[in-house]
Amino acid sequence: MIDSYGNYEWFLKKDFSDYSGKWLAIIDKKVVASGEDANKVITKAREEYPHKRPFITKVRDKLSIL
Repeated sequence: MIDSYGNYEWFLKKDFSDYSGKWLAIIDKKVVASGEDANKVITKAREEYPHKRPFITKVRDKLSIL
């Protein structure tokens, strides 16, 4: 089982430009739901994987500087 931190690290290393501006639900290093409405993405992930906790994030549509 991969924890949220593992999913976060995986997310940071991948190119998600195809999901620009969308919310993602990630479980076990896999995008299990995506869309423009965070609540719908969370709901879909929980319905499909009721015993797992998804890592939820939004893919920026512009370059971000931290």
